[in-house]
Amino acid sequence: MSTSKKVRFTLDEMKVVVVVTALLLIGLLGTDIHLSSLPEIMNVMHASQQYVQASISVFLFGTGVGALMYGPMSDKHGRKPIILIGLAVAIMGNLWAVFAAKITGFLLARFVQGLGSGVCLALSRIVLADIVQADRYAIASSYITLFTGLSFVLGPLLGSFVQTWFGWRANFFVMALLLCAMFAVYLRCRETNAHKNRSITARDVFAAYRVVLSDATFVSSTIVAGVGMTCFVMYTSSSPFVLQQQFGYSATHYGWASALVGSGLVISRLLLPRLIGRFGMLPTMIAGLFIAIFCGVALLTLSTLGGLSARGFLLSVAGVSFSYSFIVLCASAICMSRFTAHRGAAGAIYCCSQMGLAFGVNSLVSSVSSDVITLLGVSYIALPMLGLLLCARQSAAIGYPEKRAGYDDRQPGAPATE
Repeated sequence: MSTSKKVRFTLDEMKVVVVVTALLLIGLLGTDIHLSSLPEIMNVMHASQQYVQASISVFLFGTGVGALMYGPMSDKHGRKPIILIGLAVAIMGNLWAVFAAKITGFLLARFVQGLGSGVCLALSRIVLADIVQADRYAIASSYITLFTGLSFVLGPLLGSFVQTWFGWRANFFVMALLLCAMFAVYLRCRETNAHKNRSITARDVFAAYRVVLSDATFVSSTIVAGVGMTCFVMYTSSSPFVLQQQFGYSATHYGWASALVGSGLVISRLLLPRLIGRFGMLPTMIAGLFIAIFCGVALLTLSTLGGLSARGFLLSVAGVSFSYSFIVLCASAICMSRFTAHRGAAGAIYCCSQMGLAFGVNSLVSSVSSDVITLLGVSYIALPMLGLLLCARQSAAIGYPEKRAGYDDRQPGAPATE
């Protein structure tokens, strides 16, 4: 068992960390800020619950599609111009949602929002990986996501107040203003891609994808990250209806309840650097998967026995929220430490796969049954079990624990493949 190590960052690295934090926070708010408004949107647009829930899946689909484009484009043209383009697209998508009158137009606006916001979610990790790698990446990422975790706490809460005072459309106007502010900030930032390759062609992009996908550790870690993301997305898409319709919460009470659930994620992010330093990334990730399974068993048991209350539901999903950091951040660190020359392609596949898995599973599960709580419980058991299977394969492949720190024989920060 290793001892805890204190990691220090330079002033320049800290500046990048601050900007990446703001970028990721605004990208995540696109998913969270309107959650408390979903039942109201369903009533106003005379749409079914399944269609309104699809607004989250469509957003994630747009994010995944955008990631496939932004990663390789940022390898060729640099991170900064691509981020500015993505922010501009997201601004237009949010303004479109403000004026959408029908569910079809609203869903199209959500796709455009995701397409633009994908640059925040995909390139933020790549920008961070441009300056720090391996364990330093995981620890820097935990600091970043400690603050971005506030999007899960403050997003629904802020959205509930905005809806109460100004109506649900105002949430998207607020998002457009925040994106405009981020655009102005990033105009003043430096380029972090020191390995730009302006000769990249479409054939090179697909070749880079093949290289990335041939790395078994990257692929398995990406799927594990997708498991963590999917578990959380399933909660966010269903919780407004469970809490507001089944348990009678108001939009404001829902916002406070979501803040409680999100606090579990913030707490786990505070613990993450110490746990990584003491136990390593793989054991920490496995612990997160076991926590999610335990919460799934508790939720399913309470639901089956007929003893599920709002408090029991919130405690169960708060535990899943707590596990998110251990699963997703450790998996992300393993993925992004595998490459340098193909980091943009790796980031694109990572983000697209994560969002694609969340989109696919969430869409499939929501169409299978209307018993949301049972579906959540089963998913919180089955998906983490898949993650444990992949972690076991990783552990066998790298000869854990002898090589746990960098996942190969090189020093932390050295790329595992080109």
